[in-house]
Amino acid sequence: MSNQVIMAAGCMLHQLPKLLDQFGAIDQARIRLLFGPSDSLRAKIDNGESCSLFISAISAHTDALVKTGKLLEASVLGLNPTVLVCHRDLEITTETILQYLSNPHWALGVSTTGLDPDAYEIEILKKVSKTSDSNYQQLIARTRLITGGRETPNAPTGRNQYGWIMETQDLDLLLTFHSNAIEAVADNPDLKLIQVPPSIGVTGHFGIGISIEASTEIQEFYRWILSEDGQHILENQGFVPLRDNHSTAPAQGQ
Repeated sequence: MSNQVIMAAGCMLHQLPKLLDQFGAIDQARIRLLFGPSDSLRAKIDNGESCSLFISAISAHTDALVKTGKLLEASVLGLNPTVLVCHRDLEITTETILQYLSNPHWALGVSTTGLDPDAYEIEILKKVSKTSDSNYQQLIARTRLITGGRETPNAPTGRNQYGWIMETQDLDLLLTFHSNAIEAVADNPDLKLIQVPPSIGVTGHFGIGISIEASTEIQEFYRWILSEDGQHILENQGFVPLRDNHSTAPAQGQ
């Protein structure tokens, strides 16, 4: 059997290998992992590239691929809320986050959290702009977009990309998924994470979908990650599990 391909959003760069290790019952030598922006990976699958399992930061992508017959089945993997990562010596609280985010004195980064796939706008920055009465275009212009560790240069082996960037590249504030924030803080003890206020909060609805070409091992991994055991592990990594996880079945006739 040829190698199976698992495609995953760039923000799963660190989590997915850990999940495969914890699952255990899979020969990783026979798997190729491909990370990238969720919309770009969806386009690859739409264009016929081989993919046995797809993890998207936007569940609408996996659902759409089921409707077109490119995936056999899809489910919501879990929810991943946005938090703020900042240097530990900054006296920021949930109540004062907006003052820092809207102040150009502080270098701001954002992973593509809450990217609207239709408007290509960063939803959380739209909310920051509206809530703080600041100019959205100016906010975008001064914000560094960080997409799942595919930066130049990349972090050294063994370092988390987000923790390393904030240590070495003069970035003060980073808005990112909770799962990324946990990894960054574990990598860099000079960082801390802070919950964002509800007025600007954005939550990623991660989707996972499986194709008809998936091997038995990958099918078992798919079922495991949606099980209570798998969801508990995801919860420890910063996800909020969906107790009533929905599944998208193939459209009639597919």
